[in-house]
Amino acid sequence: MRFLAVDWSNSECRYLLASLQRGGGLTVQKTGIAAIEDVSAKKDRDSEKNQKPNELPNLIAALRNILKEERIGSCSLLLCLDRSKIELLYQTLPPCSEQEIPVLLKNQVLRELSGFSEHDPLDYLVLGNAAEENLRILAATIPLSYRQLLVRSFRSINCSPQRIGLKSLAITELMFHSEAVPENFEPGLVIHVVENEVDFILVEGKQILSVRSIRLPDQLRFAEIVEKIAAETERTVMISDDRVTGQPIKKIILFGGEEDWGLLVQVLTEQNLEVSVVNPFRVSGVHTAAIPDQPECFAPHLGLLFEQQTLPKNSIDFLHPKEAPKPANYFRSVFLAVVLLGVCCFGFYYWNREVVRNMEEELVRVKEEHQKVAAQLQQVQPGFNVLQQTRNWEAQNVVWLDELRELSLVLPNEQDLVVSQMSFSVLESNVRFSGMIQMNGMVRDPSVLLKLQTDLQRQGVYMVQFPAPAANPASGGYPWLFRISIYRLRR
Repeated sequence: MRFLAVDWSNSECRYLLASLQRGGGLTVQKTGIAAIEDVSAKKDRDSEKNQKPNELPNLIAALRNILKEERIGSCSLLLCLDRSKIELLYQTLPPCSEQEIPVLLKNQVLRELSGFSEHDPLDYLVLGNAAEENLRILAATIPLSYRQLLVRSFRSINCSPQRIGLKSLAITELMFHSEAVPENFEPGLVIHVVENEVDFILVEGKQILSVRSIRLPDQLRFAEIVEKIAAETERTVMISDDRVTGQPIKKIILFGGEEDWGLLVQVLTEQNLEVSVVNPFRVSGVHTAAIPDQPECFAPHLGLLFEQQTLPKNSIDFLHPKEAPKPANYFRSVFLAVVLLGVCCFGFYYWNREVVRNMEEELVRVKEEHQKVAAQLQQVQPGFNVLQQTRNWEAQNVVWLDELRELSLVLPNEQDLVVSQMSFSVLESNVRFSGMIQMNGMVRDPSVLLKLQTDLQRQGVYMVQFPAPAANPASGGYPWLFRISIYRLRR
């Protein structure tokens, strides 16, 4: 993946295009320094349409020209800010966990730094050994509006910022990748000079002890620059001996070319300091076809690329500052659970509605069939009853005509008894009687009925039951009405 690392001052923009390798290291493709001209007075119709005014116009215009001339397409951007663009504060915190540092530090900075808002990005670096009794913290912050302005401005030229770092710490990250700083490195001072800005970083082993930056006056001769840097180096060493390291500092690491800083090396050596000059493009892991002039100008860019590759904790990134862990937010989980439950309920309801609808349709169909069958049953029921009765009659093995003939032999004559209605029925479920003959009629005297009952029972195949006769309202020759039930015993 390709990255474009950029830093700038009021007069020039320095850029480095490189690709990161999977196995570690990086390959430098292009480097350059471009002058920043004042283009705010120029009228460019395209820029007026596509950009908002007063949003880093000079830098954006210069970078747009660089991308066009070097034929660099859209790529991820790494920005490096110098000391003049940020606020640095040294803070001391009581012993606390790593998760508590952002909260304690933000509260302390809010009290001490006027104009700082709790929404401004605040990142920090633990100086020295984190196991010390009190934590020494280097805090760095920029206004939120400035970060938004940077992101918005660079996105206007299709370069999306991935990291906004601090130049001093980017230089230190590059130094940690060089062979000049082993794990057991004694306290030493790293010096980096670009234009009129000088960074002094005090390190011990792979840990940063302090960071200090100064700005040199403009229009100084080279000898005067060397003299100023030597004086500030001596002052930094004297202060750091007692307050930070507790032991004398003898080693100095200077980024740049030996032929460029030979005079400074000579002056520092006369102060009994051991000076090592490190060319940024000769650090382990950096691959390049050609070393540019003023290689020290690109040390922060290489450090940013190594930071992007390793994502170390001992670094500062204003785009992704360290923050305290946010409390668990169960709203999303609960919301998803409610949505899932709603989907399941809706699915169950829809499925159940389909089942009920199918059952209702089946019920309607069954009712229609039932009505058809009931209508057919009503039509065949009389015939079925006749057939059933016929089958029952046949099953009794009783010849009812013979029974009627025998019954007529014992019936009284018509002057004593008249039968007006006679019915025959089969007692299929009765184990004692095979059938019943029921007669209604009129009788001259109840004694006639008594005699009839006696004559029938004397035959041994009948059992007679009849209620007491009732008076005949019509009177006449038959003053009594009767109803008699004659049961035929099974043979």
